[in-house]
Amino acid sequence: MDKPKVLIIGASGLVGGEILKTTESMGQEIVTLSRKKLISKNQDTEEIIINFDDLQLSDIPKVNHVYIALGTELDTSELIYIKKSRRKGFRKVDYEYVTKIAKMAHGNGAESISVVSAVGANKSSRNLYLKTKGEMEEKIISIGYNKTVFAQPGHLLGKRLLKKIRPEVPIMEFVARILKPLMIGPLEDLKFIKASLVAKSMIKHMNRPTDKIVRLKYKELVDI
Repeated sequence: MDKPKVLIIGASGLVGGEILKTTESMGQEIVTLSRKKLISKNQDTEEIIINFDDLQLSDIPKVNHVYIALGTELDTSELIYIKKSRRKGFRKVDYEYVTKIAKMAHGNGAESISVVSAVGANKSSRNLYLKTKGEMEEKIISIGYNKTVFAQPGHLLGKRLLKKIRPEVPIMEFVARILKPLMIGPLEDLKFIKASLVAKSMIKHMNRPTDKIVRLKYKELVDI
């Protein structure tokens, strides 16, 4: 059977880059959609450079699977409260771009989609970040893909290329390592997790029979 053709949006980011590396190692036919050229990719990987504000249906190739790892980089405090001056830009990227691409790809024949969301995503949340992620999930489900996979990780661990590391991040990660054994029950989903595990779990669930709608939390993300 022919290997699936996949579209990756956000391949320059932490999870998106891991999705790209893993799918390339599997020999899948790959197209990336991004605003600027990638630093590293296989020669056979097709790269489309676009302006997301001007995205047209003709920019979306015909593929089997779609991976979206697109999101605004937020400070730790903004996961709790996003300043009014930042809300429009956050909404544009994390909801409008994501759902627009998902709808266009489905209209162009894509059968399944996997999207990086967030732990605690809930359209009814009073937290703007979690509410937006929940609304994004609901909108993508309504599009009608044969299979929809949402990864809902906590804080992501991994090397962030060309990104300035915020001073609080190493402290957070150090404390999280100490507290990890105590994070059981409902707290388990908040555990920090390697981006590579998130990517591999998303790919695994896209390439095997599963329920039509799948949400991957910490336990499922590490079970690869």
